[in-house]
Amino acid sequence: MNKRAKQRLIGVTALIIIAIAGLIFYTSQGSGAGAYKKTVAEVAADETLIGQQVQVSGPVVAGSWTPGAKPLIFEIKDQDSADGTTLRVIWDGPVPSAFGDGTVAIVSGIIEDDQSLNAKSLITQCPSKYASATGALSVSELTGKSAEVTDKFVKLTGYVVSGSIGGAGSAERFSISNDIGSGDVVGVSFSGALPSGMDDGSKVVIGGKLGANGVFVADDVSLDEAAQ
Repeated sequence: MNKRAKQRLIGVTALIIIAIAGLIFYTSQGSGAGAYKKTVAEVAADETLIGQQVQVSGPVVAGSWTPGAKPLIFEIKDQDSADGTTLRVIWDGPVPSAFGDGTVAIVSGIIEDDQSLNAKSLITQCPSKYASATGALSVSELTGKSAEVTDKFVKLTGYVVSGSIGGAGSAERFSISNDIGSGDVVGVSFSGALPSGMDDGSKVVIGGKLGANGVFVADDVSLDEAAQ
């Protein structure tokens, strides 16, 4: 190999190394790798973290966010602390379908001057939750008794309709039917955290009230313990 070809090879190799290093840096910034792991209380108490990239996790504070808002602004708190300290999070990306009141949000981003967190990544963790369907109405029983049960608390069970699970704040968070892929269907409104493992076809047990508009407003959603 002559001297000119060798220099050209070295130059190309250097460019490849720089490109790979840039890709690694970009990926780490987006995923939260290399961020300081802090608690909500630590961020609130430490002004030296302003301008730094941190990773913080905690349950979403109920009522702290507006469904459909862009960007999504919400608050999280320390999972095991009762001191009331919260962290304001600003997220401009797609909202995970599992996001809701009480969902554990893992956020990575930059701490702003007002000590809010401008998030570059958002991951949600939902608790496993199971309940017995004993005594629950089927979807057909609910619709057949709509005049009797409207605005009254009932327990309802059914199967999640394929493709119906939407993001937090949707008018109907998901729909359920009597059987997988068939039978009567009812839409469900819910602002909380969906249980871990809930997916198309999952059998769920729901507590709540049937609204006058025919949408079931849920206070609680669990997976059927007998179906696991």
